[in-house]
Amino acid sequence: MLIDDNQGLYPLEDDEIALGDTLPWTVFSADGKLLMREGAQVDSQRKLDMLLGSGHRERAKPQTPEEEQAEEDAHLPQPVRYAHDTNPFTELDEFCYALADIFVTLDHEEQPKPGSIERRCYELVSQIQGLCKLNGDALLGAVHLNSRQPYIVQHPLHVAIISALIAKKLNIPQRYQLPMLAAALTQNVGMNAYQLQLNRQRKPLTPKQRELVNRHPIQSVKLLEKAGVTDPLWLEVVLQHHEKIDGSGYPKGLKGRQIRAEARVIALGDVYSALVSSRPYRPGLSAQQSLRALFKQRGAQFDPKLTMIFLNELGIYPPGACVKLKSKETAVVTQRTQDTRAPVVVSVKDPKGELYMRPRERDTSLERYAVVESLPRDAIPHLNPTILWDIKLKRVN
Repeated sequence: MLIDDNQGLYPLEDDEIALGDTLPWTVFSADGKLLMREGAQVDSQRKLDMLLGSGHRERAKPQTPEEEQAEEDAHLPQPVRYAHDTNPFTELDEFCYALADIFVTLDHEEQPKPGSIERRCYELVSQIQGLCKLNGDALLGAVHLNSRQPYIVQHPLHVAIISALIAKKLNIPQRYQLPMLAAALTQNVGMNAYQLQLNRQRKPLTPKQRELVNRHPIQSVKLLEKAGVTDPLWLEVVLQHHEKIDGSGYPKGLKGRQIRAEARVIALGDVYSALVSSRPYRPGLSAQQSLRALFKQRGAQFDPKLTMIFLNELGIYPPGACVKLKSKETAVVTQRTQDTRAPVVVSVKDPKGELYMRPRERDTSLERYAVVESLPRDAIPHLNPTILWDIKLKRVN
């Protein structure tokens, strides 16, 4: 078959092929005659000279938006690929230590090495993304159950986990996800110095403390810029993560679409994580209470569309939520299903309130094990989540 130049043939460039290459495309002469097929090897200098002297190939087909996006993102850090038997809870502990080290650098180093904060944050983000892909349910479980680490590192990690799951649902490109999730990790660095005191304080904030809180997004941006962070999206999301749709947020009182979509996602994760977390002066709210609080504020404090996506992604009973079953057992949700009212759970207490020796998986789509009530976090003792998710630990010989 003959193919003329009008159909998209163009001469091969000298740098497109070399001796020993396997052709990634079929090569034609200028008048459309077949010279060598795709997959053939350029195994002699004579063939190479012939191809470069008279070879033509078809122009590349126009890329789809998805292909263009993938090509643009290919050079960026990608989600880490974990082995299927990785323990996500052990990895999360390591993430806490890594984030704590980043905070030490931000707080105490006058001038970190250029690009070091960005590199370390993106590395941590890619690990979080990979772990979300491996077992997003277990990570959501950690958001509701894991309280072993200091709030100063645990909270931003939980916000990043929630935001990563929502970003995946929204198909946000990696070039936006990286700075967005890095912002989730570093949104509060401007108040790290007094975060512990505020968490323990039972009295209302003083005017001076309120001013510090209202200014912490600005202070966080200053610290990041001082450390060499220049990505405008990262800095903008940090600055805007406490802005509200109705203009009642801070520090600038932005409204609606003045707030970046990435910041609106982070805001949902930030508030939800804070609601379900226990403080010295109050227990954490149940998952259902926290979800209901976000639902009530949709269109006021939070983007209504993103709020509904958020609620649908977590489900009525998200992993880690404590529930009462019709069997009168107390259980923990471990897995979301297509039916948001019938998640997979493991019962940890029998009908009399006694702990089982080992958790027992229940199918809540069955009438006798249906979920009848959402319970507060303190309805069960602190249990090892590795056992709840029945994750097999690697044995070291």
